[in-house]
Amino acid sequence: MAKNKVFIGYDYDCDKAAKDRLLGWDVNKEFDFSSYDRSFDVAVDSEAAAVFKQDLAARIGDSSHFLCVVGKETYRNAWMAWEIRKAVELKKKLVAVKTDSTNNSPTAMQGVGASWSTTFDFDSIKKAMN
Repeated sequence: MAKNKVFIGYDYDCDKAAKDRLLGWDVNKEFDFSSYDRSFDVAVDSEAAAVFKQDLAARIGDSSHFLCVVGKETYRNAWMAWEIRKAVELKKKLVAVKTDSTNNSPTAMQGVGASWSTTFDFDSIKKAMN
């Protein structure tokens, strides 16, 4: 069976450790994870953002799933909102996992048919992806 190609969207400045923990749990390589591992130093609506958006769109487009790590500040992150909207536009299977059940959900992830995991553990995330 082919592995699901999963693009992980996350707030690099706040949730990198959660993304790294997720990758560490996948010891059997059940998923083909990818992500964009850098912080953006430009505003999402600036002209300078075009090159980043093009690269992100290609990476998201190459995936079967978009997994959004919902940390404490994710709902405020304009880049994450853009990534989520791009995944919706590209008709990717959407999965969201909260690092804490009390974290606010990004508005862009609401009402778009996403599967949710409110506990940050690998079994719950796998279940939400399937």
